[in-house]
Amino acid sequence: MTLIAACDPAKNDTDDGSSTSSSTSSSSTADATDSTGATESTDAIDPTESTESTDATASNTSPDTSDPTPDTTGTTGTEADEFGFICVELAKAESEESDPFAGTATIYLTLELEPCLNDFYTTHPEYADGPEGTAVLQEWAGRLCSEPVAGLVPCEVDQFEYNMSEGHPIQIGVAYKVLDAAQIDGRTLLWGPAPLAELAGCEPTARFTAPVSVQGFPDGGGPLWSAQSWENPVGLVKSEANGCIQVAVAKTP
Repeated sequence: MTLIAACDPAKNDTDDGSSTSSSTSSSSTADATDSTGATESTDAIDPTESTESTDATASNTSPDTSDPTPDTTGTTGTEADEFGFICVELAKAESEESDPFAGTATIYLTLELEPCLNDFYTTHPEYADGPEGTAVLQEWAGRLCSEPVAGLVPCEVDQFEYNMSEGHPIQIGVAYKVLDAAQIDGRTLLWGPAPLAELAGCEPTARFTAPVSVQGFPDGGGPLWSAQSWENPVGLVKSEANGCIQVAVAKTP
């Protein structure tokens, strides 16, 4: 697994260098499921695994204020963009009597790449752990939580994780620092970045596979919540927040 640490966009950290980093959270292998609840086995990224870390200075990219902010969807800004995102909507499961998101400090969201994206990163490893990929992550560390998309979870990107285990589909995880736990229910996270269709040369999609594909953690300790069920499990990488993966969240037993 390769872990790329993203600097807090608000801190303007300009130091470059390599360091060793590990996460305090944990995840486990869980059953995958389609939109009806059918399952298949898959590996999930373990946030506790110590990984090689490369520090990256995040670019604070603000949306073009000359364009009106959309009511329900958002775009990345320029036609020159070669990378986009997949949107994931989080909501309290109907079975939950209280807010499962209360006390959430960090959210981990991991999607499994489908053949198009898997082939792209396999044949272009420079976009995963090379200078090209680092530059893309530097830009998007500041964009995933600030794109002009209505109803985003208030957040900052903490790190990106690439699980490129041989013989298994590539998984990409994003860790988000939550700025207001009271504004998670019914809101959206943007997963990415990943190449748009023009760069990928095919239809770039990724799949939500297991309850631990999204988990919320407090400042210390184990997970507070994870996915109970989900709909539209396959997301298409694009520049607009529509057709989102929809996840119902429940407290961890």
